Amino acid sequence: MAYRVEYNGEDIDFATLDAALDRARRVIADDIGRLDGWTVEHDETVNDWFVQGVRNGRRIGPTAVVTGPRGTTTAAAVTGAPTVFEEWERRVVFIGRTPAEAFAMASEWLTRRPDIEALGDVGWHRTADGHQLRLYYR
Repeated sequence: MAYRVEYNGEDIDFATLDAALDRARRVIADDIGRLDGWTVEHDETVNDWFVQGVRNGRRIGPTAVVTGPRGTTTAAAVTGAPTVFEEWERRVVFIGRTPAEAFAMASEWLTRRPDIEALGDVGWHRTADGHQLRLYYR
């Protein structure tokens, strides 16, 4: 087990961070229903990721916790194998009826998040639900 997803009292183990984060998003969506996107925050001191749904630019519902590998007492440390770190850039998605509405939601959300260091990328496309704006950030 490298990563464990904890949500609503259930724990599931995964070999990779991507698989664990995908599962966290899936269980939240199954629980809450329609979502516009996700927030993922990483606590480096304990190596945990906190995943929460976003609707209309606001966090909603319970948080899924993805627990990462702990300490240096793993087999890799004993055998001298290299330690692998996965870098995760966070993403949030805004869906508006118009492009202006999606950008307004993103702007309002960014205003409330002065801790964001940088935007890595901006994705844009039209979906059946409206205009989708994705922000990748650190």
